[in-house]
Amino acid sequence: MSKGISVPLTLKDKAFIFRGGGLGDFILTLPLISHIQKSYREVTVLTKPSYFCLVNKPQNLLALLDLDLGLSQVSKRIQGADIFTFWDDCEWKNELQSLGANQIFILQSRPTTGSHIVEAMFNKSNTPFSSSLFSRAWLGDKWKRNFNMWIHPGSGANYKNMPLSFYKTLAENWLKKKNTHQVTFCFGEADQRFLNSFKKENLICSDRIKFVQPLSIDDYKKNLMQGTYEFWGNDSGPSHLAANLGIPTNICYRTTKSSIWKPTGPRVYIHDFS
Repeated sequence: MSKGISVPLTLKDKAFIFRGGGLGDFILTLPLISHIQKSYREVTVLTKPSYFCLVNKPQNLLALLDLDLGLSQVSKRIQGADIFTFWDDCEWKNELQSLGANQIFILQSRPTTGSHIVEAMFNKSNTPFSSSLFSRAWLGDKWKRNFNMWIHPGSGANYKNMPLSFYKTLAENWLKKKNTHQVTFCFGEADQRFLNSFKKENLICSDRIKFVQPLSIDDYKKNLMQGTYEFWGNDSGPSHLAANLGIPTNICYRTTKSSIWKPTGPRVYIHDFS
């Protein structure tokens, strides 16, 4: 593990990064994307359009394309390019080779053992790794401290989520501490059933509690940047989003391994309930 990552004196020609998966998966790929941007003259990232707002565009040529549109949109430019992909499929690899791809790096998408996924990505792509990457806010350190506790009780698979009662108690205790304290409960587009169940809970009736449902990832990011005391959530995409905006982020782990899936960020606190 190196203390710092050296950038090649001579830039390589071009690289293609194919990255699907959930929000947290993509954010965990940002350190590698950043390094690739510094190492190649031309970089193309194929992913979900909703993730485009998470990628910083440097001075060199960077293209963001919709992953669902497939390989056909870039097939004529694959010749001589290095490929970084999370699809471990023989037919896929053969297709890339037939188009003239140079090196093809198959990165693990769902490791269950071994090193942290960010370190594993760097190792698989033969790139020096620095532990300093773990403590960086990859979306910028945007934390504005106030007295609003932000709680995202849903998202991710149900088996990952803490019971509703856990977040209810957390909110009630926070509100009791000071009359200036506030709580925001946030729910994603896939959390409607969870939201309905949550509203049936006997939560303190207070104008200091509000419920929000961001319209997009970019909208969620902007909401968090308005200010919060700290963030609480499960092992899910929103927790990675908050952590990489520099917000103090408390993440509850029930089944997944924090040693592999802990978010990057300068203020990340792990609560293991496994």
